[in-house]
Amino acid sequence: MAFLEIASQLILQVPAPQVITHEFSFWKIMFHGNLFANIVMVTVLLLGVFSLYLFLERYFFIKRISTTTDPNFMRNIEDFVWNGKIDAANDYCERLNTPEARVLQKGISRIGRPVSDIVSAMESQAQVEVANAEKNLNLLAAVPSIAPMLGLLGTVIGMILAFFDMSNTQGAFSPQTLSEGIYTAMGQTATGLAVAIPANFFYNLLLSKIDRFVLKLQNTSGEFLDIINKPL
Repeated sequence: MAFLEIASQLILQVPAPQVITHEFSFWKIMFHGNLFANIVMVTVLLLGVFSLYLFLERYFFIKRISTTTDPNFMRNIEDFVWNGKIDAANDYCERLNTPEARVLQKGISRIGRPVSDIVSAMESQAQVEVANAEKNLNLLAAVPSIAPMLGLLGTVIGMILAFFDMSNTQGAFSPQTLSEGIYTAMGQTATGLAVAIPANFFYNLLLSKIDRFVLKLQNTSGEFLDIINKPL
């Protein structure tokens, strides 16, 4: 019994191992790698800022051109056409200077010609308006593809360097060194995905708004053709 008491006292006197805890900081992980990894990380973050700028610029531009300035636009066009005031209708469209007005202005300027000429002129102008709405949209579409690949590149290079440092380690190997290199490298991929996912959402959101804009132009053109083809 005496032996057990002495052994228990010795165990109680042994200090418990200290657990060192580190505060998790994704920002520190992103810029904890080597110079090349930091360059890749900065490039990915710049792509994120660039995609946000493109989204906001295109979003407000499409919103502005999709807003109808005159709720009585088609009614006024109908009155001008039916009263034979073609020049007044043309001036009215020029004064509004909206995508819908510019498309109809092309059709109004060709009243008296075959319907196919009118349709062709309006379709050509509609393509111009859609192209203006889609300006720089291809750049935004490239971000979801480029950002993850850059992040993966940084991860692969970080893993290579981590294992290279491990192979050159003299003496006892510390798992902490390898794990630190691995989680730092994985932060590159995480950052690339964090940039790519919102950029992909922004791109698809703009596409849906452009589709509605195209549908609006088509409906306006169809209403105009109904007006000029309406029997007396």
